[in-house]
Amino acid sequence: MTPPDALPPPDPDRRSVLRAAGASLALATAAGCDWAPNEFGSPLYAPARGLGGPAQSYATVLELDGVGRGVLARVVNGHAIKIEGNPRHPGSLGATDVFLESAVLGLHDPARSRRVRQRGQLVRDPARLAAWLAEQRAALAAQGGQGLRILTGPVSSPTQRRLIAAVLAAWPGARWHVHAPLADAAGAEGAMLAFGAALVPRPDLSRARCVLALGADPLGPGPAQLALARGWAEGRAAGRASGRLPALIVAESTPSLTGSKADRLLVLPPWEIEALARAIAAELGVAAAAGATHPEAASLAASLRAAGPATCVLAGRGQSVAVHALAHAINAALGATLPYVENPTAVAAGTLAELVAEGDAVTHLLVLDANPVFDAPADLDVAGLLRRVPHSLHAGLHVDETALAAGWHLPLRHPLESWGDSLAFDGTAALRQPVTLPLVEAAVSVEELLSALAGPGANGQTLVRETCRATWGEADFEQRWRAVLEAGLVPDSAPAARVPALRDDFALPPATPAPATPVAIFVPDPHLWDGRFATEAWLQELPRQLGSLAWGNAVLMAPADARAAGLAEGAEVELRLGDRLLRAPVLVTPGQAPGVVTLPLGGGRRAAGGVPGGIGMDAYRLRPAASLWLAPGLVLRATGGAGWAARGADFALADEAPRVRRLAPGEAVPPLPPPRSLYPDWTYTGHAWGMAIDLDTCIGCNACVVACQAENNTPVVGPEEAARGRAMHWLRVDRVASGTPEAPQVDFQPVPCMHCEKAPCEVVCPVNATVHDHEGLNLMIYPRCIGTRTCSNNCPYKVRRFNWAGYARQAGAVPVHNPDVPVRPRGVIEKCTYCQHRIKGAQDTARQEGRTVRDGEIVTACQSACPTRAIHFGDINDPASDVSRAKAEGRNYALLGHLDLRPRTTYLARLVS
Repeated sequence: MTPPDALPPPDPDRRSVLRAAGASLALATAAGCDWAPNEFGSPLYAPARGLGGPAQSYATVLELDGVGRGVLARVVNGHAIKIEGNPRHPGSLGATDVFLESAVLGLHDPARSRRVRQRGQLVRDPARLAAWLAEQRAALAAQGGQGLRILTGPVSSPTQRRLIAAVLAAWPGARWHVHAPLADAAGAEGAMLAFGAALVPRPDLSRARCVLALGADPLGPGPAQLALARGWAEGRAAGRASGRLPALIVAESTPSLTGSKADRLLVLPPWEIEALARAIAAELGVAAAAGATHPEAASLAASLRAAGPATCVLAGRGQSVAVHALAHAINAALGATLPYVENPTAVAAGTLAELVAEGDAVTHLLVLDANPVFDAPADLDVAGLLRRVPHSLHAGLHVDETALAAGWHLPLRHPLESWGDSLAFDGTAALRQPVTLPLVEAAVSVEELLSALAGPGANGQTLVRETCRATWGEADFEQRWRAVLEAGLVPDSAPAARVPALRDDFALPPATPAPATPVAIFVPDPHLWDGRFATEAWLQELPRQLGSLAWGNAVLMAPADARAAGLAEGAEVELRLGDRLLRAPVLVTPGQAPGVVTLPLGGGRRAAGGVPGGIGMDAYRLRPAASLWLAPGLVLRATGGAGWAARGADFALADEAPRVRRLAPGEAVPPLPPPRSLYPDWTYTGHAWGMAIDLDTCIGCNACVVACQAENNTPVVGPEEAARGRAMHWLRVDRVASGTPEAPQVDFQPVPCMHCEKAPCEVVCPVNATVHDHEGLNLMIYPRCIGTRTCSNNCPYKVRRFNWAGYARQAGAVPVHNPDVPVRPRGVIEKCTYCQHRIKGAQDTARQEGRTVRDGEIVTACQSACPTRAIHFGDINDPASDVSRAKAEGRNYALLGHLDLRPRTTYLARLVS
């Protein structure tokens, strides 16, 4: 057995990076296979819409923190190559996030666990594990399961819950424990104080006239992000139409996506957020908060009072119990009809801390799809527990830190190749079906392993059908089964939400005193989450929205704190919390609360599949079990070294013209003077494709960037090349900041190729490799390109990428392969094509059916992924098209429009009240 702490943090070399990028090698191979998924008996979804060719889409569900989000997996010749959102499912509404988009990379990852292991070593004869399981099963049966502990992550799956309950019923001595690294116990306690039940709010932001986020990030990553972001965007659209924009007020300690879209932003440490919440509640007549004051409370209370029942107050992860309770109380005081439901992952199970405390009473430990050796607080010492437990088995997708510490390791099937079920954030049930044959022969699903634990076992489909049959009954079961699989969800299965009344005896705990600073706060990484996605090279290379960090992370400090400590950006610091030490680079962050140091979780993995280990800092090493989100007593010392993570390239445009326009409601962008050009105009008589991006609703979530990468075979270049600015993303999301470091104003601006009608890249190419077609697309002819890069130098938007090393074609690093898009060789330029292959596919389909292409039939990859529907695409020659209507708005403007390049991609200005 190899203790995880003994693993050295290797420097990422090119070979290891290429192994990470090679997760897509299997996809390129798979695209050439010719079997169909229905050969193994799966009734699957109908043909994909608007794509043409052999692609099919199949409805299934993927989970984040145990909560299901419905997706359509696009399959070519039996292999999944792209994930789209399922418009029928409330957890996705047809959109995706970065985690959903990267699922196909995880499915085809060559570094996935493929063999059974014992004490970290490969076992060549799988019968040894079967014999060991039979022996332990007999021993446990003889003692009623005494000493058996099952440890899982958050579980909403009705089938998994049923099977675990069956094991516990058969073996009364066994116990179930749940480890959720990002669970917020304070939220449940706050609801208990307010309502007497651990309910969770399910707001409809489309109806809210005023949203107050107390440390909450509803637009940021999470299981309900797609639904919340869509609701917020719909509310903004209604406000623009009526001339009365809804207000978004945010109080936060560390920058967030929600804070970047705030109409009013207050940067406060966590204890002052609680003081603000108490004072607002006092202003609104909540008796339990009487006497509390804060200088901002009166004005914020007035805004909430003006919105009345259309108010929505949300408390975020890491806030105190009092803040959560006060959010509920303020909503109740204003008569807000905010619906509440049961937490879909709430179960009667023990915690990881309780499991560790049992010590020698644990004789058998089964760890299912969890990695507590990495993501548990350091003072729990889960690795030590596994060394003491006589018999342990870990089942997971990768040979991770827990797999190396456990006695046995068994590969798990990927969700895209297994049967299962789950509940959405609102309780809607959905079925998960395999969209490909199992790619790892030795792998099993969690359901199959649980079934075999105390019985003869069954396959995943049988187990899920048993759960459905018990719920639906026998009448028309087969017909309903197929209909549910086709739809991707069980219609009308969400429990009825309710608006609970505040308890008559509502009271608050004592106020949280201000601790000595600095304090550490812990947050999930926006791309790695709790660390489980650190194996995905796409997400490692994706620049963070706030700071442009890629291939690593950093501690976030306020500019004033950095100046006081004499720290420059990128300086290495030593962090001490109790007797634990950690070294990390500093990212000086505008909008960070003074006295607060933010530590993102999820980095520093020592065993992360094919991704090089040791990338970034491991904040779990400092995280205390007694205070998971805020830890006082942090000591920070400069080491004098540099520990900078790779930064995404900062793109400077051609001049200082304003990039993001901000307008008041009713205003319009001033028109530019009439253009003058030596080149004659060209008339596009057929289709003329164009795009408009609404900066008022873009939240900078980066889903469009990963969707573009997955769709277009964009390679991974690795940390060294990314640090040189050579990342190959065709689409980037620029963060445009103004204001002051203490109170920044942040906008996000997606920047693809502009497809200029008077493109400066075309006239300088010596071999005519970049050309214009008859529909206005600026295209690359790769065989002609000789790599002079004159086109890139002449592009004022800097959206063209050069293949410096042929990243996609090096040995062992074949990229994710969409067979509709060619793989580019070394030495050529590549860029956004407006998903030309989707355009041609839709045109071919329309031609075969004897009709014209319908508006909305062509959806680009970035447009499809966007949760707020900020991207509009279509034929600008059609005045009734969606994109034409967007471009007709007074908010429409062209980036660097004064250069008269006539870009087909334009922007809609952000509105501010």
